[in-house]
Amino acid sequence: MIAKQKVKIDRVTSLKQFMKSPHHEKNSGQVIAITDNDELIFYLVNPAFLEEHELTSNNLQDTKAHHSLYDVAQEWINQKSRLWTPRHIEEVKRRLNKDLYSFFEGMAIESIASQDVLNFIRKIESRKRFDLAHRLFRDLHSIMQYAGSTGLIEINPTDAVKGALMPHVVTNQKTIQKEDLPHMLKLLVTSKFPEGKAINYAFILLTLTFVRAQELMGAKWEEFNIEERIWTIPPERMKMRKSHTVYLSDQALLILDKIKAENFHTEYLFYNKEKFSVIKNERLINSLYKIGYKGKMTAHGFRALASTILNEQGFNPDIIERQLAHVDPNSVRRAYNRAEYIKDRNDMMQWWSNFILEQCPNFIESKQETLNL
Repeated sequence: MIAKQKVKIDRVTSLKQFMKSPHHEKNSGQVIAITDNDELIFYLVNPAFLEEHELTSNNLQDTKAHHSLYDVAQEWINQKSRLWTPRHIEEVKRRLNKDLYSFFEGMAIESIASQDVLNFIRKIESRKRFDLAHRLFRDLHSIMQYAGSTGLIEINPTDAVKGALMPHVVTNQKTIQKEDLPHMLKLLVTSKFPEGKAINYAFILLTLTFVRAQELMGAKWEEFNIEERIWTIPPERMKMRKSHTVYLSDQALLILDKIKAENFHTEYLFYNKEKFSVIKNERLINSLYKIGYKGKMTAHGFRALASTILNEQGFNPDIIERQLAHVDPNSVRRAYNRAEYIKDRNDMMQWWSNFILEQCPNFIESKQETLNL
């Protein structure tokens, strides 16, 4: 058995400096300690040095830095936070805290093998949570990629496991059929909800703009330019962290006037005065359940319904996707197709509002009807 030998550290360098010439450093013949933000992250040892001194990787374990999966995951989340919305960050943290960290507790990320990953995935699948298994696998795969890019590991242990995951069929959000639209629209404006007319108006604006529920319920008056007839949702409130413009139809402008006249709040469109807080977007799905649409319609279903009908009417799919704030999966198309389709999107949104009123003429009260109340 080879006796353990102490290894002398020849030089300490930062990760940033090391990445400028990694091949040169690797062949320098020195033992180099690599640091990041003044913390040791790994040692670099020339293979020739190991052979010359008859050392093995086991001999060097006493000097090799070990990193917990939790610590590396925190760095990964911090890096991704520039691209993710606060809501998505909290969702990721919640599932990692609940399942991932407890399973790999006490294990260094350098020691995690493919079999460990598979055991973890099988444990989640045993709960029949195949959707969660896929999400956690994507999280772990991305964390390991980050560990590899920062030099902590050489092989990503999740690569060999991907094909072993149980299939998960993604179900589309529930939405009604076109012929059911008039009845639902009538219920949305005539039903009474605990939050009062605020929810009725929220459903009207959701129908006319088909934005995401969280984008709607967090809307602020400062985001609206009534003169220009546009609503600009800032990047921090968008799923893809990119600002989004919604072109306001005549009907949408009328609803904004009604909301402002009700004076729900000076800052937010949808505010619960009794609870002193913004009305949560979950109230929309709960209200749909209240009027009999549980399992039939979701807040996200308004987007799917609008997309289906607009595509059937022959509108340019690129315009529809842009208005839905979807990112083109084709990177080449995305790079060359920067057009905002401003006029076409405006025309489409006005057509959509006119169509909604054709389905339910009483969906939006006219100014004259309001005066007669």
